Amino acid sequence: MKASMSMRLSVIILAMALVVVLAPRPASADEMGLKFRVVVGSFENKADAGWYHGPEPGDGMADMLITALMKTGKFRVYERDALAEILAEKNLSMSDLANPGVTAAQKLEIGDILVKAAITEFGYKESKAGGALSKVSKSASLGSYTGRVAVDLRLIDVGSGEVLWADSVDKSETSRSIGLATESFSFGDQKSFDEHVVGKATRKVIDGVVEKLEEQVAKRPWQGLLIAADEFLFIDGGTELGIKNGMVFEVKRQTQEVKHPKTGKVLKVLHETVGEVKAVEVEEGVTTVQRISGSGFQTGDVVMIKK
Repeated sequence: MKASMSMRLSVIILAMALVVVLAPRPASADEMGLKFRVVVGSFENKADAGWYHGPEPGDGMADMLITALMKTGKFRVYERDALAEILAEKNLSMSDLANPGVTAAQKLEIGDILVKAAITEFGYKESKAGGALSKVSKSASLGSYTGRVAVDLRLIDVGSGEVLWADSVDKSETSRSIGLATESFSFGDQKSFDEHVVGKATRKVIDGVVEKLEEQVAKRPWQGLLIAADEFLFIDGGTELGIKNGMVFEVKRQTQEVKHPKTGKVLKVLHETVGEVKAVEVEEGVTTVQRISGSGFQTGDVVMIKK
């Protein structure tokens, strides 16, 4: 009897495991070669960096992040000038992008993920013979120098306002030589920047931010927005996002937002399936889709790539 019960229990456990393994799931962007759209704004500078006299560090680090994200080939990145123009047309601010009260139609042309960051450390120190640390003088001299840069980072889902990830990224670079005098160090001079311990630490931070962003999008299914215009249906993206003819998308409609009762933070967004559509004409910025199943599609419905 015990052997029989044990056998039945083993069969049940195996069946449950197969259900988990074989259950359908939305395809990831990496699996389908699709790109997430990312909005990068200026980094807020909260660091005490009176020694630095070049272009604003927040703008410089934002530009570095845009370049690094584009080099991965995994993201469609909005540059700050283009983003400012879009926001002006919609009468929105950067903070509005993370506001759940702003409608999907207002956010239609904006990206999927908003990167918000604040620079909390941006400087260097000199290690003297006795081992004590002190602020270095303006001109370079022999010795051991440590550059340190840190940012507080938040990745926000533009559509829901949900904070996907929040943490700090901090990096250091130590060298026997600081590289160049402080007066020569600037985001506007790549040579001096690359040779300076603070410049090297900054690049490490940017690499760390890119790594965190790649980790987050690897866990998320690719999503877009549906646009309904009379009998025609479109997705708000095209060749620049890696969409190809023949791709099939599930169409889902938001039914409820689950929010934290005290903070108001969006914990989860619930959807119901409306139907399926297929890409039939892909252009830069827009994809024409054809109904496969379902009806009553509406502008603002969410599309998720189907494997």
